[in-house]
Amino acid sequence: MIFRRFNKNFPFGDMPNTMCFTCCHVLDNNKPILYVSHDEDGCWQFLCGQMHSQEDARIISLSEIISFDKNILKLGDLQCGEYASFEENKRKWRVFKK
Repeated sequence: MIFRRFNKNFPFGDMPNTMCFTCCHVLDNNKPILYVSHDEDGCWQFLCGQMHSQEDARIISLSEIISFDKNILKLGDLQCGEYASFEENKRKWRVFKK
């Protein structure tokens, strides 16, 4: 998390232009992000929680995904190998280890 030392205004330890994965449901249909994964290899995934095929995948920057759902700002400290699921009824994120 070297980047955060230099930019305290960005909530993630990765650079704002870091590539991440999302789905067409979030980008095209404005579905909320309900599942976030910070994979063991450092990749980020921001998904709607539905089932997906490869055709549903989209690539976007970390700074751009924030503009789609500000609720993910709370997950800036999600470590590699962790994922979070949003509980809509409780309006909070639950974090798990893979």
